[in-house]
Amino acid sequence: DMLSNIARVAVWAFAIVVAVNQIGVAATLVNTLFMAVVGAIALAAGLAFGLGGRDTAAEIVRRWREQSQAAAPKIEKAADAAQEMSERRSTQQIRGS
Repeated sequence: DMLSNIARVAVWAFAIVVAVNQIGVAATLVNTLFMAVVGAIALAAGLAFGLGGRDTAAEIVRRWREQSQAAAPKIEKAADAAQEMSERRSTQQIRGS
């Protein structure tokens, strides 16, 4: 029921804007006001969605942080092993030259 009301109001709003533009009554003013209303609705929806999902976003970031902290020792160990291999190869190349 709410979606049908929103759709009906949106259709009426577009129809009124088109009708006023066709008549030629302050087309610039009507277009500016219409864009302002659409922008305000988009801003309100974005804020509602963003603030509503704040807890979920915090949980996701917390999990990412925990996973990165758990992976840090493994990454450090792999980096050390790669550095040792690189040093061995350079030493072997120097001796072989």
